[in-house]
Amino acid sequence: MDNFLIFNAKFAICAAFLLFLGLSAPAQKLSASYLSYIDRYKDLAVRHQQEFGIPASITLAQGLLESRAGRSYLAQRGNNHFGIKCHSNWQGQSVQFDDTLRHICYRQYASAEDSFLDHAKFLKGKRYGKLYSLKVSDYKGWAQGLKDCGYAEDPAYPQKLVALIEQYDLNRFASDQPVVAKREELKPDENIGHNTTVAESPERTILRSVDKIHSIHRKWKLHYVKAAAGDTFQSIASEFDIELSDLLDFNDAATDREIPEGSLIFLEKKLLQCPSKKWHKVRSGETTWDIAQKNGIRLRSLLRLNHIAADSIPEPGSKLALH
Repeated sequence: MDNFLIFNAKFAICAAFLLFLGLSAPAQKLSASYLSYIDRYKDLAVRHQQEFGIPASITLAQGLLESRAGRSYLAQRGNNHFGIKCHSNWQGQSVQFDDTLRHICYRQYASAEDSFLDHAKFLKGKRYGKLYSLKVSDYKGWAQGLKDCGYAEDPAYPQKLVALIEQYDLNRFASDQPVVAKREELKPDENIGHNTTVAESPERTILRSVDKIHSIHRKWKLHYVKAAAGDTFQSIASEFDIELSDLLDFNDAATDREIPEGSLIFLEKKLLQCPSKKWHKVRSGETTWDIAQKNGIRLRSLLRLNHIAADSIPEPGSKLALH
């Protein structure tokens, strides 16, 4: 009996370890900008799921795909996340986009929420009526159904949506969500037209590979990666589709350069003070930049907190305030 219990305990430990490995691998491929987009719009997507019956997973995946996680020209310039065109009845402001030498007018919205609402009106049209017989958890059926109903010309469109949904676990929003809205009928706008090819310039694919070389870590509510040998700010910016100027700003770097192996490179703005430590004891060879990176704090904040100049060389063994 004792041997049987020991065997079961060992088996449980091994199973848990294998499960951990299985869960860890996909996490290595997550983009910080995609995670931020999901966090920003997940509540809106769930509301539309409850109000209109459109799966939150589909709404989020299409937003990620068509707006490059909110970073496309149309999303930045006009809060247009789904490539909705103007058409003759549009009375609002517009964004002009030269799509492969075709001058096309796209709707400009006061907010991203208005863009998401137009997306819902588009999907409530007669063309997509049969999709509502599917469960909101059937993201594969919805993804294929959108293609079959003529939503996109790209033959790989369903696979791209499914890949995003599975990679970012977007189907978790299909159930067990707090009720934030009651189901209501939404009058479709049959004049709404869209174009999913404007998310990126013609020479780039609509969806980049989201497979990453670096694992994304999170601490102090900040996403970061650890630099490998030979990494530069440009190589990391390209990997995560971040503007080089933004990545340099996030990490208090003046110009692109090779990064010391093991350095923390943040994919978003650092904090004004470290929430978990009050002091940092300086080690031999550490610079103020090293200390700022290790503690997720802006360099200018570190300098201000300690009343030191930017070119100061901290004395080993001394303490620098982080709070």
